[in-house]
Amino acid sequence: LAYAVERRLFDMGRAVFVLDGQNLRHDLNKGLPQDRVGRTENWRRAAHVARQFNEAGLLTLAAFVAPDAEGREQAKALIGADRLLTVYVQASPLVCAERDPQGLYAAGGDNIPGESFPYDVPLNADLVI
Repeated sequence: LAYAVERRLFDMGRAVFVLDGQNLRHDLNKGLPQDRVGRTENWRRAAHVARQFNEAGLLTLAAFVAPDAEGREQAKALIGADRLLTVYVQASPLVCAERDPQGLYAAGGDNIPGESFPYDVPLNADLVI
């Protein structure tokens, strides 16, 4: 979804960048644990990068699973409430498993939002899909 929006904005002449959570885990955030502490640090770093890109004039689409309400609020405080929109893609666990590009559901384990650890549904999302 983020990449489709990026393409559309780019075609309209906008400077835009997708900050993808999985891509950051392969580079900037490589080695962070897949636990609450690691996820929180992953989001914190991503929020800093998003803010810097935004300050440089790029529309930044941060494509992350953000299951923690506190982490979302911290990102909003860091980036600025006037520069951050929360999009909640509402999907059942079955749909998430079917659309699982990283294979997390197929692998099982303890890294599945809403199953292995709580997922705080965004109560004040700017857009719900």
